[in-house]
Amino acid sequence: MADTREDPRRRMGWKAWVGIGLAAAIVLGLLVWAMISFRPAAEATGSTPTAPSTATATATASPQPTEFTAPTPGATDSVSKPDEPVEVALDEPAEPVEDVVVDVTSVEAVTAGRELPGESSGPAVAVSVRISNNGATPLDTGGSNVNLTYGGDERVPAVAVTDDDATVWPTTIAPGATATATFFFAVPDAPEGDIRVIVDLLATTPDVVFVGPRPGNAM
Repeated sequence: MADTREDPRRRMGWKAWVGIGLAAAIVLGLLVWAMISFRPAAEATGSTPTAPSTATATATASPQPTEFTAPTPGATDSVSKPDEPVEVALDEPAEPVEDVVVDVTSVEAVTAGRELPGESSGPAVAVSVRISNNGATPLDTGGSNVNLTYGGDERVPAVAVTDDDATVWPTTIAPGATATATFFFAVPDAPEGDIRVIVDLLATTPDVVFVGPRPGNAM
């Protein structure tokens, strides 16, 4: 009679394969669970929008710089000084603007200047200029100034020097009032020819140039 008993080695081989398959399924399940559990929070939430940060909102709301507009050519022509000065004799008055009279009250040869760095005492010319405001409104003289040239047509600029007797005009001259200022300029004894006293009264009026002989040498 044939032996119908199953071979124990075949039965053990089948169980081993079942165990391996079960272990593989468990390992695969653990891997899938780990991948799901450790996904980044941003990925797990999908497309849920987030509010912009304060810094981003502030930067977005910042105003943009406005475009620079170049000034229109000729916009300041109304305040430019006329090119042609008004020339008069040294001993005559001038009226550079209505109701305002400018005249040179004295021109003297003196010794002026102080022993300062870049300036030494020497021959000079003292010039006193008077401004009369005959108008009904105050006259702004805060920017008014006087210059001097010597040597006749060569018009050599004279250097202004300091002196204890030098004075300036007030910044404003009242209606009906006058004001006199005295200026000192270094002028060598040798040069001959006329001097020119140049009065720059206002930015909108021509300069007044008083032309006359150079005063005698300083004593």
